[in-house]
Amino acid sequence: MKKVLALALVLTLVLSMGLTAVKADEPTKIIWWVYGDAPIDVKLVVDEANKYSAEKIGVIVDLIFKNDEQFATDMSVDTYYDMTFTCDWANSFVDNALDERFYDITDLVKTATPDLYACIDEKYWDVAGSLNGRIYAVPTLKDMASEQFFRFDKDRFEAIGITIPDKMNFADLEPMLEAYKQNYTDPAYPLMMGKNGLTGMTNSAQWIAGSYLCSPYHLAGTERENKIIPFWEDEVLMERYRLLHKWYEMGYINPDAATIDSIGSDIRAAIRSGSAWRGYYSGYSSWAKINVEGSSYSGPFMSTATMRGAMNAINAAASEEQAIACLKYLELLNIDRTFRDILRFGVPGVHFNYVTNDQGIQVAQRTEQGSANWSMDGFVTGSVVNASCSSDSYYDWEEIYKDYENAIVSTLGAFSFNKENVEAECTACSAVMAKYTSEILTGTLDIDEKLPTIQEELKQAGIEAVQQEAQRQLDEYLASQN
Repeated sequence: MKKVLALALVLTLVLSMGLTAVKADEPTKIIWWVYGDAPIDVKLVVDEANKYSAEKIGVIVDLIFKNDEQFATDMSVDTYYDMTFTCDWANSFVDNALDERFYDITDLVKTATPDLYACIDEKYWDVAGSLNGRIYAVPTLKDMASEQFFRFDKDRFEAIGITIPDKMNFADLEPMLEAYKQNYTDPAYPLMMGKNGLTGMTNSAQWIAGSYLCSPYHLAGTERENKIIPFWEDEVLMERYRLLHKWYEMGYINPDAATIDSIGSDIRAAIRSGSAWRGYYSGYSSWAKINVEGSSYSGPFMSTATMRGAMNAINAAASEEQAIACLKYLELLNIDRTFRDILRFGVPGVHFNYVTNDQGIQVAQRTEQGSANWSMDGFVTGSVVNASCSSDSYYDWEEIYKDYENAIVSTLGAFSFNKENVEAECTACSAVMAKYTSEILTGTLDIDEKLPTIQEELKQAGIEAVQQEAQRQLDEYLASQN
């Protein structure tokens, strides 16, 4: 009987060791929240990516797409994740880091993933991914400065004798709108938009609190630099708001702009706007199915906000093992182009194929399935710089980063406004702006006529207290840097 028990114990031990060995060989799974709406082929692409990453680093992901509201809700109730998209404009990096929701990776990123730390310029770690001298996020390498472009339907404009300039002023758009309106009826409105207005148009200022307090880049080098002002004191922004209303009244903007989410890609919009980089809007667009050409009307500007355009942070509640797995995953995304292209373009041969462009460079050409079922902003699933370029347009990232040497650089440094002392006032001011923002951004509202009402409502909500607190913090920060 004792021999039988002994054999049973040995067998149990062997089986236990065997199961442990099997489990040890299983890849570590991380839950990764990314920004946006989930494309149709998520499972197909993630399965392909997981095969690759499991073999290379023993890590796989459960990729979950979230919009602004879902981020806010799930973060507030501490829904578990391992790694999440964060930035200056969605799933706020500063707010979450200050709330101690993000893992301090200051030392871990250097010891566990030295190649990841080395491939990202130190200034992006220090300015973008850091808060109060500690690193809480991995910067996503993309356009690190903000430059605003109009994107034109090139063929239609050239057909009526208009050549798209490399650079232009915002006001220069008016005669182009007029010419398009006179020659085309489809679409009926040449400057179509949804309730968020022209993408990137307000990026000529750094927004300190909501859409009501800002620090315009164009004030750098003047006696007004380092001053936090209400939006109506920004002359550049107000001119644009006035022009939009003028164009709305002239019938260049769709009447329902302030009430619809977006106009969609199925409409052949004559002009769109976006924050991009030189070369991005040039050539055939598989998304819009037209030849496009971009013209820069503002920027480039560089600040903490632009550098924080996209990042990934790790849950402070994650174990060190999970945190390392996240960092190794990001490291692979940053140093292995084959892997990066899977999450950028999809499954090779299904969603895209490699082709050689006119410059003799290998680029990624989307298939019909890729365009329909796996298409999103490049930054969503990692750095854009180390991915292959799309066949739609080719740009040299080294040249783009060299251009940043000529950017207008913010004088605010790495300042981030802590709203804790005026949280109620900030909430009230944001509620006021929520009533008017869509109408302002789409030209539906006459800003000069409505401004006294907006100013009075903001005053009652406490904008002066918010402005004073923000300026106090900024002054203290700048003094500490000197």
